[in-house]
Amino acid sequence: MITTVDGVQCEYEMYRAKGKAKTVVLFLHGWGGGLYSFSAAYKSVVDLNVSCVNFAFPKTVPNSWGVYEYAACVRDFMLEQGIDKPIIVGHSFGGRIAIILAAQGLAQKVMLVDSAGLKPKFSLKRKIRIARYHHRVKCGKSLDGFGSTDYNNVDKDMRGVFVRIVNTHLDRLLPYIKCETLIFWGKHDRDTPPYMAKRLRRGIQNSELIMTDGGHYSYLDNHYRFVSLLKNFVTE
Repeated sequence: MITTVDGVQCEYEMYRAKGKAKTVVLFLHGWGGGLYSFSAAYKSVVDLNVSCVNFAFPKTVPNSWGVYEYAACVRDFMLEQGIDKPIIVGHSFGGRIAIILAAQGLAQKVMLVDSAGLKPKFSLKRKIRIARYHHRVKCGKSLDGFGSTDYNNVDKDMRGVFVRIVNTHLDRLLPYIKCETLIFWGKHDRDTPPYMAKRLRRGIQNSELIMTDGGHYSYLDNHYRFVSLLKNFVTE
């Protein structure tokens, strides 16, 4: 299904449980993903006869957008669909949005999966790379192939949006998250390293951290464990 929210087209799939279901599970995928990203987990929760929404972020947005505009888009989608305080499952970029919505009191529970959004540690190697980046910008040199895989894969018209998102850190929002939070993380995640998971655990009062084998896509690397934990989290 497709709907227009805040002037952009959003794709989603929805299952409404029979009867008056109080729980809605909202799945938010990572940057560059789509409905396929959480399709297996979505179907597993649907089997519990729980209302579920698998939401796909718009591929093209105004070049003025940042992470808070994406969060507002999801919030307005929730209002449009009559979704009140869902359980939000967010991977990577979807975790950024989940953090914002939870801090605003718009989530019943949150499951953060290898979530992005926290300020990274700056190693000497990273500082040198940033200096080289700014030098290229100053000299008008091409940046193609210079940035991260996500940066290089994104449409050039969207690169400003992507950079704005990456440079927006959400650490200050963690104390405002009061709902129950489950943090699921891959021990070998290089995109959002495990120290970020530990920082989330310390910053969110009512949270639990589950470290597992795998990398940035730990929910795929450990599918059965992830689904088992998710089902318990949804039904408990």
